[in-house]
Amino acid sequence: MTCKCIFVGKAWGESEADFKVPFIGADGQELFRMLGLTGFHSAPLPPYYVSALTMINQWSTFSYPILNVFNERPGKESNNVKLFYAHRKSEVPLDRSFGSRKFGSANYFVRADKAHHIQKLHKTIRQKKPNLIVALGATACWALGLGAAIGKLRGFVHETPYGKVLPTYHPFAILSNWSLRASSLLDLSKARREMQYPGVRTIEREIWTELTIPDLWDWWENYGSKSPLLAIDIETIRNQQISEVGFASDNKHALHIPFVWEDRSTTPKVYRQWWRKPQDEVKAWEFVRHVLNSPIPKIGQNFKYDAYWLIKEFGFNIRNWQHDTMVATHAWQPELGKGLYDLGAMFLDEKSWKFIRKDTGKQDD
Repeated sequence: MTCKCIFVGKAWGESEADFKVPFIGADGQELFRMLGLTGFHSAPLPPYYVSALTMINQWSTFSYPILNVFNERPGKESNNVKLFYAHRKSEVPLDRSFGSRKFGSANYFVRADKAHHIQKLHKTIRQKKPNLIVALGATACWALGLGAAIGKLRGFVHETPYGKVLPTYHPFAILSNWSLRASSLLDLSKARREMQYPGVRTIEREIWTELTIPDLWDWWENYGSKSPLLAIDIETIRNQQISEVGFASDNKHALHIPFVWEDRSTTPKVYRQWWRKPQDEVKAWEFVRHVLNSPIPKIGQNFKYDAYWLIKEFGFNIRNWQHDTMVATHAWQPELGKGLYDLGAMFLDEKSWKFIRKDTGKQDD
């Protein structure tokens, strides 16, 4: 049996424990409203608290399964999911097959008498074979093998042994911090797109790196000079000097020019020049000057920082600068995050670049 989408929360609250139905309390009602706003259903729900029985009727017409990691309440008078776990040095029997989870700075494992809930969740997911699993909060992410750092996972799709997962904030967290709601609505809108097909789709890209001086000009002739819009980015070492400069001519072609690299084979670490001949480094900087001074329109993320360094260090003229994507995003939607992660979560239908690097073996050592 295959379905397009499954939603996974964390555990029952008081109302859910009474009726043994997930998401019928206040957080479930907020989830229902958000799903309505993002096109998952058209059933109306009043903008005030409704009864558990009303919510049971509402969810009965919903087209997609709503599950929880734990199908019980953590405690008789507590919704603290930490009660399903125990410290790794505890005398309570533990199930370590699902991996550890941090609460504070300590590692915990799920209690052995609660592990059957996770086993049941995994079995249900394998039976239904969804195109997409929407993980609502840290507990769902942990149970699906992604860890529990929801702030670093949300908004991007991830490949897991259970299928494609899109994490977003749990509605309980949204009710506690309303500023999370706007980002979560965007995540649910993305879920509408991602549930149409299984698997994570990643664009094949061509990134030029470890180059010679002729390579720089070949890239410019083939891609950079023909681009209608150039993206620019720099990196600095300890806010002391520029270590690398990058240009992108479109979403598939980019150029990486290193100048200083971090040698981690020594103790302590040392920084070394990339170009072996000083005259080659001068030529590489002359290439950067040429690109920056070209009439092609240019953009960047938080570019006031980059521009400061390019002007301060070398006096480069940045010609035909169009806009800073961070500033433009903040002007467009000030309630949303404006960092590069936030923009990627909003506009990219693929894995985070950090996970792409990890999965392809290109991450930093």
